[in-house]
Amino acid sequence: MLKSKKIKKDFLISLLIAFIIILGSFNCYLYSASFHGSLIKKYSDNPSHLEIDRNVTKYITGFSNELNVDFSEDEKSHMADVKRLIIFEEFLFTALLIGFFVLIYKRKIHLNHFKKAALIMFLIALFSLIASLFFNSFFKLFHIVLFPQGNWQFSFGSLMIRVYQQSFFREFFIRFIVVAFILSLLLVLLIKIIEKINHQQ
Repeated sequence: MLKSKKIKKDFLISLLIAFIIILGSFNCYLYSASFHGSLIKKYSDNPSHLEIDRNVTKYITGFSNELNVDFSEDEKSHMADVKRLIIFEEFLFTALLIGFFVLIYKRKIHLNHFKKAALIMFLIALFSLIASLFFNSFFKLFHIVLFPQGNWQFSFGSLMIRVYQQSFFREFFIRFIVVAFILSLLLVLLIKIIEKINHQQ
């Protein structure tokens, strides 16, 4: 019974570490104006779309209370839902970080937790990269689950679709997952170096 509880506790700590790294990777790309700009330029030849993206990013990340974009009412409603989701993600990320530092302070985190976290990240990244091969279906399922109110489907000619084509989201998704995957490999390498140093001592 005690062993079972320890295994469960170790798994939860490892999961916490993995999600901190994954959400950290996501936030780096979410807040990166240069990254957004590079994708907007790649998939759109309209320079006004860059300014639209800057306004949208400020709004959904909480730096602005107003969405100064000429979206339709349905598009604005969807952006409000996205903003609430991002605020929840930021709250979750902050809570996980606090939990992590509390566990560090209490000396509850060990190298084995980072090993398991790297494995969890590897599996999540692998699954996500496979999902990217079927991105259209994944994208639709993602929206059905997170936006059940159904205000996320727009006509091809709508401003939202013209600025944020599906290719934009696909590349965004792949980029931050690949970074999380690379971080998992670096984490394994760092652990092996630390273990080698400890062994030599």
